[in-house]
Amino acid sequence: MGGAAGEAYANTLKSPGMHPEHVLAREAIQNSVDAELEGQKVRVCFRHKRLINSAKTAFIEAAGLSNLAARADALELPAPNCLPTLDKPKTPLSLLYIEDHNALGLPGDPHDKNSNFHRLLLSLGDRSKNRNSKGSGGSYGFGKAVYSASSAIQTIFAYTRFATGKGEEEKTRVFGCGYYQGHEFKKKSFGGRAWFGVSGTHAATGTKVVDPFEGAAADKLAARLGFEPRHPGDLGTTILVVDSDVDLADIVLGVEDWWWPRLIDQKLDVEIHDATGAMSVPRPKMNAQLRPFIEAFDLAVGRAEPKSKSQKAHTLPRLLDMPLGVCGMVAVPLGENGAPIVQPERWNSVALIRSPLMVVAYKSFSDMSPYVVGAFVAADEVNLVLRKSEPPAHDRWDEDSGNLKDADGAGKASVRAVLARIKSGLKRFQGEVAPPLPPKQQRMTFLERALGSYFRPDRVGPPPPPPSGDSLVHLEFTKQPYAEATPEGMLRLRAAFTVSLDAKAGDDPVELRLKINCPVLEDAGHEGDELALDIKAKGVKVVPDPEEPAQFKFEISKGGKAHFTVESEPYDPAWTVRLRPEIDDEVAA
Repeated sequence: MGGAAGEAYANTLKSPGMHPEHVLAREAIQNSVDAELEGQKVRVCFRHKRLINSAKTAFIEAAGLSNLAARADALELPAPNCLPTLDKPKTPLSLLYIEDHNALGLPGDPHDKNSNFHRLLLSLGDRSKNRNSKGSGGSYGFGKAVYSASSAIQTIFAYTRFATGKGEEEKTRVFGCGYYQGHEFKKKSFGGRAWFGVSGTHAATGTKVVDPFEGAAADKLAARLGFEPRHPGDLGTTILVVDSDVDLADIVLGVEDWWWPRLIDQKLDVEIHDATGAMSVPRPKMNAQLRPFIEAFDLAVGRAEPKSKSQKAHTLPRLLDMPLGVCGMVAVPLGENGAPIVQPERWNSVALIRSPLMVVAYKSFSDMSPYVVGAFVAADEVNLVLRKSEPPAHDRWDEDSGNLKDADGAGKASVRAVLARIKSGLKRFQGEVAPPLPPKQQRMTFLERALGSYFRPDRVGPPPPPPSGDSLVHLEFTKQPYAEATPEGMLRLRAAFTVSLDAKAGDDPVELRLKINCPVLEDAGHEGDELALDIKAKGVKVVPDPEEPAQFKFEISKGGKAHFTVESEPYDPAWTVRLRPEIDDEVAA
């Protein structure tokens, strides 16, 4: 039963950049959703217990924790933990039971690497689920690490009931797992993985293994360990996290924050029971921070029609023939204090959602006002690529993920296209909901010239010519925009142009602002997503705008000339695109 060192299991998800209770809520529910029985709705319960006196003593005996305490010094577990107080009955021992119902459970040969039992409890880094077409959340490879990471002594037990596949026969199992660091104890070396089960022999290899308790023995041990009984028909798995003093209120918030799409779609039930037996349930629609995202989700799935000037449902342009998904967007309402009602770290963020209906991340795409939020729901056709791009914590879509390596770079291109088109759509929506700018001050040049003729001093010689309305800045294409084919069957736009200052300009250098857009033209000539551009300049020193990658500042003198070349990202041959370089109006006038 070899494998990675025990501590590798517990350490995988210990620092994902969010509250531990949120990580637990995300990953535990994802494992349960992935095991959902077809046609049924998974129900997940978090049940907290505190044991003292005889109940604590009985549990310690049933779980064999005294054997663990004997080598506490060698394990060097983080403090505080329960091992120093196991012999103090009045000191509470915290237990967290995470149950799923209407789920597959853990069937299969415990020593077959393809069985649910082996993948959840005995293997690490098995991403086989990540390579199939089912809309699962991830893999047993790393998500199970959240259980041991939530235990101060990195110890868990599993109690499962599953169908054997032989008629209507069902079976129960109990198995204990400890994921510790490698260590020496009594002059013997240990790898850190410990099992609580029945000694046996592997049928194929003849090597010594540990099998789970099964049948009546499993049910009896489960009762001694405090598990709720699994009666016939109650299929699923309960994970007991030993020595877990979690904040149940934070678990409620974590479930709301990351699983609200599945909850409001009535595809998941979650209950949280505290040590007194009181039950609470997540209510995402009552969470003011989530309401704008939920409104955006309803737009994305077509459950609501967008309100004029404050909401929008944006279907991302296809990548070749592949649909990418829909992004609903809403302007964030303001609270009584005049600030947006969502927390600042989520201003201009989009909830990234794919098939399991868990929020992968709240990704910010802009830091400019007006503040908006969105919910992007990925199309089924791109779901597998997005899932492959996620790291073990499933907390972002990464176009540079090593799991996306393929001969033609299609996976990377898909992830990049999704993120780029969400960003351009959101920034365009910001422009649509922004209040109109005040009109520029108009110069009354005719009146200025007339009044000037009365108040100017006498001159010798002919009067100067009237000012010209022509711009002193000239933009000329040296290569008109044209499309060329890429080896992958896409198109790429290229162009070259110069910017110069007229000889009639003054002697002082002039600062110019140049913005280059390349939108995709949608139906009726409307402009859609912006293509990413690679822009190079010669003859002047340009300073890119940190907020607008395709906008530059530079100085140019009379007679000077700036040379620009433009190359777009590859795009679908069925699209029509437009290259539009613009010089700041005030400078050009």
